[in-house]
Amino acid sequence: GESLATGDAINVAARLEQAALPGEIVIGPDTLGLVRDAVEVEALEPLTLKGKAEPFQAYRLMGLNLAAAGVARRLDTPLVGRDRELMLLRRAYERAVDESGCHLFTLLGPAGVGKSRLIAELLGDVDGATVLRGRCLHYGEGITFWPLVEALMPAGEVAKPVLDRLSRGGAAAPEELFWDVRRLLEELAADGPVVLYIDDLHWAEPMLFDLLDHIADLSRGAPILLLCVARPELLEARPGWGGGKLNATTVLLEPLGVEECEALLDGLGDGLDAAARRRVVQASAGNPLFLEEMVALARTGGAVVVPPTIQALLAARLETLGLSEREVLDRGAVEGEVFHRLALHALAGQRLAPEIETRLTSLVRKELIRPHPSTVRGDDAFRFRHLLIRDAAYDALPKATRADLHGRFAAWLEESSPDLVELDEIAGWHLEQSARYRRELGQEADAALDRRASEHLIAAGRRASARTDPGAAGNLLARAVALMEDSDPLHARVTLELAEQHLVAGRLDDADALLKIAEADAAAGPHATLARAEWMTFARPQESVAWITARLPALLEQFEAAGDEAGQAKAHMCAFQLHWLSSQAGPAMQDLRLAGLHAERAGDDALVTRARGAIVAPMIFGEVPADDLRIALDAMESERPGPFVSAMISLGRADLARLEGRFDDGEAAASQVRAMLTALGMDVLANACEQVTCDIAISRGDLAGARAALERVDAALTAAGERAFRSTSLACLARVCALLGDGDGARAAIAGAEELSADADVINFAMTNAVRARLAVADGDAAAAERWARKSIEFADRTDFPSQRADSRLALAGALQLAGRREEAAEAARWALERLEAKGDRPNAAGARAFLDELTAAA
Repeated sequence: GESLATGDAINVAARLEQAALPGEIVIGPDTLGLVRDAVEVEALEPLTLKGKAEPFQAYRLMGLNLAAAGVARRLDTPLVGRDRELMLLRRAYERAVDESGCHLFTLLGPAGVGKSRLIAELLGDVDGATVLRGRCLHYGEGITFWPLVEALMPAGEVAKPVLDRLSRGGAAAPEELFWDVRRLLEELAADGPVVLYIDDLHWAEPMLFDLLDHIADLSRGAPILLLCVARPELLEARPGWGGGKLNATTVLLEPLGVEECEALLDGLGDGLDAAARRRVVQASAGNPLFLEEMVALARTGGAVVVPPTIQALLAARLETLGLSEREVLDRGAVEGEVFHRLALHALAGQRLAPEIETRLTSLVRKELIRPHPSTVRGDDAFRFRHLLIRDAAYDALPKATRADLHGRFAAWLEESSPDLVELDEIAGWHLEQSARYRRELGQEADAALDRRASEHLIAAGRRASARTDPGAAGNLLARAVALMEDSDPLHARVTLELAEQHLVAGRLDDADALLKIAEADAAAGPHATLARAEWMTFARPQESVAWITARLPALLEQFEAAGDEAGQAKAHMCAFQLHWLSSQAGPAMQDLRLAGLHAERAGDDALVTRARGAIVAPMIFGEVPADDLRIALDAMESERPGPFVSAMISLGRADLARLEGRFDDGEAAASQVRAMLTALGMDVLANACEQVTCDIAISRGDLAGARAALERVDAALTAAGERAFRSTSLACLARVCALLGDGDGARAAIAGAEELSADADVINFAMTNAVRARLAVADGDAAAAERWARKSIEFADRTDFPSQRADSRLALAGALQLAGRREEAAEAARWALERLEAKGDRPNAAGARAFLDELTAAA
């Protein structure tokens, strides 16, 4: 009654057993084909086996590598069809080494086209280099610095300060982090070249791009290769990536040609017949991964049936696995492209748990996964050989299984790795997926699950806010709000925080809608009033001054009485906005210093950063002389500024260059300002800062360039629904049009500026009336010109902006000159010259001096 197994495999095994000595393992050629890259063997004399017409070749097992793949991906075969790309890669590395500089190399290509194989070829040649590897997660919304964490962890103690900053959240503000990362890489490169290899860059968050840009632009005196690998869609999200840099190379990896596919199959030892080879080559469309997987499937599947796509091929490959192997792979896929052994135990049932170690070894040998450095202490990690394999495994899971496994994985992560950097981002995402799949299945919402997910996302969003990363913060907080009930006590506060992120990013309509929700809930308190005040300064400047002035003293009293340092910081920031709208640079700087002081006490790194950066504008336009401006900017730069403060320092240096007549330097710095602010998601501010670009162009005589820039700015600000900055840009445009002799254009711009300007926005009226005065001079109407000029002075003298006060006097001097009152005109011009010289404004002072000389010579 016992079962009996018969057949050729049983007979061969019995004969091999007889041929083996005690303690030996003997295998046949079929087994060797399945494990050849994981074993060392010694060929025996061919055996004569009963039932076999030919001698049978057997092998004695001499050694076993448990970490090796049974059939490894043949990275040792000759690289096919990539000579040019490899040459460019090597040149980029050699250039970084030879010049002791930083080079950014971006390798683009679709999934499976051979990017990893090409990189492996390069990294095999860089003996003595420190190679740091990190990858962007495919679910990376808001998970900004994970690739950096993964890359730096193997660096050991030297990287610990940077990793500690990341783990502390708010302390990892850009003004510290970017500088620290660059310094760390340069320190490592002092001992030999460094390759920072970031994979799947197309999933990166904006601030990681900013960090890599920062390193590429500013690293000096150290051989560093920034090696970025991505799919072509990277350039859709970041069209200017690498553009404009002399130390950057971007290469697109194309599919292989037919002859190259044939050569690759030869190198793989495919064993396919001619007809099958043709079908495989045709179906692969030149994708090396397809070819390799097809060969692997053919070795295990017998008859060659060619799937139409790489996705279908991978699904067919996974179908050949045993049940327990597939379950291990599926549970690994829930964690992601890289997964951990202990996580598998947490996700496995009682039946599967005892088999995990064996099945992992089997999956490694079948070249579906590979060992990988672990990010969890005391654990082993594995990585899918390709993300497409992970996707194929995950996509086959039912939604109910996904919901269960995502929740269980998050629980394991919370328990096993409470100190993991970006734990909140990762655990929050898994809990969010669990909640989403439950909803899609029509299950009743799990309030506890939703709350856990939202708490993680809120914590992550607040850290992103603290590092001035409005894109990531807005993403994380919006996802948290979506999971919360309206009755949740945290709902109003988090909604308000999300509105504040939209304000920072210039999304005024989105901010308005969220502020209405927060204001309807008493839990938001006076903080909602402050946020509304900030919104009004941008969206309704005409009403904002009276509205804020009426409420601000009471708000400050509330915050002071409550000892609310954060509230006081924000209130002083709001007071700064009032002074700035009124063009009072001195009081504006005073409130910014107070805002920074209270923000520092509150631990609000984001607001500290905003206050430090914002103070540059009143220094530019106020009475701070050029020499003092330079000293202040140097001091700010010595404090390791992050991207926002760096952008504002560049703005100050752009205007400083204009003051000193270094126009090329000024334009270069102004261009950098726009690029940096745009990369941070601060598009409105980036456009507002174009006023400095316009001033540079006017000072050098490029009026057409100034006009084109201002028209672009007006279009962008109109699209954003912004009014405060737009009113000033239109006033600038009116001035430029008048200088170009375009009276109609100037009048249209004046009308637009004054329609948008708040009553307190006196600088705009000073500018528009000075333009009217010059238009009247051009028309020969001296009386009208004087009238408009004196009105301009009335507004200008309510500010402490020396350039505008001087310009209004020069407009008056022009009107008086036309009227033949040269002594009065000279007096006005002399007053203007004194203010411009006190500021250190050489180009405008030169123009005023020439005008004064003309007046005095004629007299």
